[in-house]
Amino acid sequence: MIDRKNTINWCLAWLAVIVLLVVAIIINEAHQGTTSEQLESGIITDNGDLKINWDRYNTFDAELSETYTITGSGVYHFTGELSNGSIVINTNSEAKVKLILDNVTIKNSAGPAIICYAADDLVIELIGENILEDSKTYDKSYDEDVKGAIYSKSDLTFQGEGTLNLTANYQDGIVGKDDLKFNSGEYSITAADDAIRGKDSVYIVGGDFNLTSRGDGIKSTNTTTAGKGFVLIENGNIKIAAGDDAIHAERALIINDGNINISKSYEGLEAQNILINSGDIKIYASDDGINAGGGSDSTNNDPRSGGAFSSDANCILTIEGGNIYVNASGDGVDSNGYIHFNGGTVIIDGPTNNGNGALDAGISINQNGGTVIAVGSSGMAETLGDSSSIYNISVYFESSQKADTEITIKNSAGKTIMKHTATKSFNHLAAGTAEFELGETYTIYLNGTKYQSFTISNITTTIGNSNINQQNMMSAPGGRPDNYR
Repeated sequence: MIDRKNTINWCLAWLAVIVLLVVAIIINEAHQGTTSEQLESGIITDNGDLKINWDRYNTFDAELSETYTITGSGVYHFTGELSNGSIVINTNSEAKVKLILDNVTIKNSAGPAIICYAADDLVIELIGENILEDSKTYDKSYDEDVKGAIYSKSDLTFQGEGTLNLTANYQDGIVGKDDLKFNSGEYSITAADDAIRGKDSVYIVGGDFNLTSRGDGIKSTNTTTAGKGFVLIENGNIKIAAGDDAIHAERALIINDGNINISKSYEGLEAQNILINSGDIKIYASDDGINAGGGSDSTNNDPRSGGAFSSDANCILTIEGGNIYVNASGDGVDSNGYIHFNGGTVIIDGPTNNGNGALDAGISINQNGGTVIAVGSSGMAETLGDSSSIYNISVYFESSQKADTEITIKNSAGKTIMKHTATKSFNHLAAGTAEFELGETYTIYLNGTKYQSFTISNITTTIGNSNINQQNMMSAPGGRPDNYR
């Protein structure tokens, strides 16, 4: 006799499994197909400074000689030198304040050089050369949250064609507790901790930046407000030497253009989601070069909402274009979730120890465009993925190749398909380009000498023995298990 109750329960259980599988497939496709669009539309940029008609406000000229306090809206044109004091802005929440720094020097032996306690918008315009410096210790009258040579609790925008030479002896250089924006100007910042820190956002429209910091170079920290916690770079020339991350965003990092040269960092670029559309980027990192990961709140996984979306499936690195070079001692290009190479040129000189890889993805890597060359150790080596739409290769060399070895790949007609001179020793190469063709034969040359020929037979064609050097992996410096992220 058939037990109808058990049969129904059994059918319901299988139905639940099928529903979960369908949902998982939909989520996976959504993450891989719409990430870039969601990321760019999900951030909220503040362009309130562009809507202010400063002709409506009175202009006040002041030559600095002592602490200057601003209590109302207006344009304040400063000249002169202040050897021990600051500019203080403490207005109502609707006030619009513009500071014109015209070849000024401001030094404070007890706190920040400029501090804004309250205003709606604060704009700082630079004329000529301006020198600002705070003290190594702050007076106890300041809140413990005040940690920047320039510190603002309101939206803060920089503009003008002048220069700001800023020395932050206490902690941070420029701190915006709301949105922080740079339209233009030249900035030389040396900071005991972070050089530039905007809580809600850091938005760089243009400008020249030379940042030296013991902490992060550029940082955004908001993890709770919808559309915030991002760094957006539209253009500019940015040089960073950082003791920690060069550019760090808690939620999203978007680079649309510009020249970014990171000469020193722990991690070069880090955010939960990273999108690079264009730009010339060079990164040197003692750990990971580019890392999509992190987050502290997994309660909400929508990148356009208030949650920190820290699930690994929501950590996505997408490269649409640009010229990118990464030299990393840890993972070269790393994501806790997905890596998408859709365009541009990416060259990676990865780690020499078997505990890291030139490429590292928690879920998957795929290449749909552009050129990728990734050299490094073989212990944790990953390919450009069987789900890619263009052909790629994974080469395990029979022995470790020396630094300064030139790798050249030519097709059967002798045309050079790709070339790279590795700066460090390596025994693995992952490479992909639209010039690879199914059924075509290619030859690898090392320093001009033929190493091996191969034929493209699959989306990922493996050359050599993947087990070479595996026995050394667990004893290698920096070694780690496969499930470590």
